[in-house]
Amino acid sequence: MLHGLLGHVRDIRRFGSAALDLCAAAGGQLDAYYEKGLNPWDHAAGGLVATEAGLVVAGLGGAPPGVDMVVAAPPALFKPLHDRLAELDAAGGP
Repeated sequence: MLHGLLGHVRDIRRFGSAALDLCAAAGGQLDAYYEKGLNPWDHAAGGLVATEAGLVVAGLGGAPPGVDMVVAAPPALFKPLHDRLAELDAAGGP
């Protein structure tokens, strides 16, 4: 899945904490964020910060953010990232 995304983005980074990553996206240090396998406590506070900063925070296909997928991006980037992740079946598999 990552291989299919790399040609569409400039770089992939990970700080080690979903909350830190979401806050970095909210603060503009990252353009967008996505991750699969997060528990509610992993993304609750950071997701709130990102939402309050104007980012769209959701899962794939209209689902709420959750264990299947969390995607956070400014409105202009959310749809292209969401659609590419959905095309790559990012929420599928283990």
